Amino acid sequence: MMKLFFNGIVLAVLCFFLQPVGLLSQNQARVDSLRYDLEMARTDSVKVITLIELAREYSSGELPISMDYAQQALDLAETTKDNDLISQSLFTMGLICFYNGLLDMAARNYYRYLEIQRSLDNPDGITSALINVGSIKLQMMEFEDAKEIFLEALDYLNKTMPADKVDSSPPAQFPVIYNNLGVIYHNLQEYNKALDYYNKGILIAQRLADPRRDMANLLNNLGRTYDQLGKHDEALEAINQALDLRIEHGDKQGIGSSYRNLAIYYMSREQYAQALGYLHKGLSIAEEVGALNLKVNFVSQLFEYYDQRNQPDSALKYHKLLKEYTEQVNREETLRELTRLELTAHYQEMELIRQMEQKRKDLQYTLVAGLLLLIAVIAFLLWYLASSRAKRLRLLNDNIQLEALNTSLEKQNLENELEVKNKELTTNVMYQIRKNDLINEISQKLIRYSHELSKEKQFLIQSIVKDLESTQDESVWNEFEVRFHQVHNDFYDKLHEINPDLSLNERRLCAFLRLNMTSKEISSITGQSLRSIEVARTRLRKKLHLTNSDTNLTDFLLNV
Repeated sequence: MMKLFFNGIVLAVLCFFLQPVGLLSQNQARVDSLRYDLEMARTDSVKVITLIELAREYSSGELPISMDYAQQALDLAETTKDNDLISQSLFTMGLICFYNGLLDMAARNYYRYLEIQRSLDNPDGITSALINVGSIKLQMMEFEDAKEIFLEALDYLNKTMPADKVDSSPPAQFPVIYNNLGVIYHNLQEYNKALDYYNKGILIAQRLADPRRDMANLLNNLGRTYDQLGKHDEALEAINQALDLRIEHGDKQGIGSSYRNLAIYYMSREQYAQALGYLHKGLSIAEEVGALNLKVNFVSQLFEYYDQRNQPDSALKYHKLLKEYTEQVNREETLRELTRLELTAHYQEMELIRQMEQKRKDLQYTLVAGLLLLIAVIAFLLWYLASSRAKRLRLLNDNIQLEALNTSLEKQNLENELEVKNKELTTNVMYQIRKNDLINEISQKLIRYSHELSKEKQFLIQSIVKDLESTQDESVWNEFEVRFHQVHNDFYDKLHEINPDLSLNERRLCAFLRLNMTSKEISSITGQSLRSIEVARTRLRKKLHLTNSDTNLTDFLLNV
């Protein structure tokens, strides 16, 4: 009973699941037109949309071709980085996988679709993605996971949908979510909760523009749950209401499902005449629409019915049909399974290739990152070395400047000291000049007044004057030589290098000129006439090799 109920519910899930893309039928004229459009397409977006349409056209008959077009659409969409195109491609890929029983692949595509819709904050896309993922979990009979997903979808829809809109024009997703939650709780044997969700779905479905499909699914499932709870009258009423809506809507496959449910209902109550009538009606509808699973279900019940009543001809007839349909189902299922295995293997191989390619890219990125890091380290080291070198050069330059400053200061100090000593020496010389002048004046006075004295006294005075003059010369020159040598200790050595034949008086004249003294001052010290001094200077220029030069003698000696 549970299995039959669940199989009936899957149709309701699939109806919504397939609804966003319309009828998936392979029309050759349509296919040819789409192929031409694909060849003529000039933009990637047009190519992606055309590939999606081709995938849908092939989905019901040529699964490998359909999957190939869907994969091409997804690959091209991903190169465009357009989330809308990627979403459409993922939705189509998930739809085709679900439609052909590739549930794991369908789930992967719809989880990616959900992730993109959340990044875009698209309420409709998020709701659709949650419903589709929940439908996959329901089809896989993972009821607890499916329940959590549908409850999340319901909560999200309630939060994002204004309350007045829910009351006036509710979204079509509400009845689908309530219907599937009812299916889940029915399979979890929480029948009262299932009834609650079915009734909520019915209340909302009644406000839809065209509620017939959703109302029929909800009422059909509601009747089965009532029947499970032993509320047979309520069950029959709900199933009949579902049948009426399906007849009104022209949903022949739904009508066949309702006939099957009514046949089961009457069989369980041993009302065989009514049950037999619904079995024949249902089989006729199933053959008309080509619903193989429904045909198997109806001929199976008809075979059991006639076999139990010892009607071998009728039993044999339906047994043959059951065998034929079962073999057909098995062949189709085997073919689908082989196709699924082939596609699964193909996409596992593609996934492996993709992972290997991703690893290769990751390795490339790692190598590039490592190379960039190495370059950065080398650049940093070069910068650090250059910076350190520049710093050392700055320090060296600062030291050089400091040393130069110290040298300049030392030179200045030496020059100042030399100037002071020169001044002292000059002052001493001038003092000696004045002293000599005083001695000369005294000597002249003694000589002048000695004429009035006796011969002996005159002789004594002359002797004194002579001693004074002699002492004066020696003391002056000795003191001058000592002081000058203290200040210019290598001057005479340099003069000797220029001309070793200079006389003592010529060296003394050089010393006076080195002190920047005038000829008059030199004459006063030496007691020679100015004429003698000028002649001595001329001879000195010749000995110093300055005869044919414009160089001033004093300037020359100042630089020695």
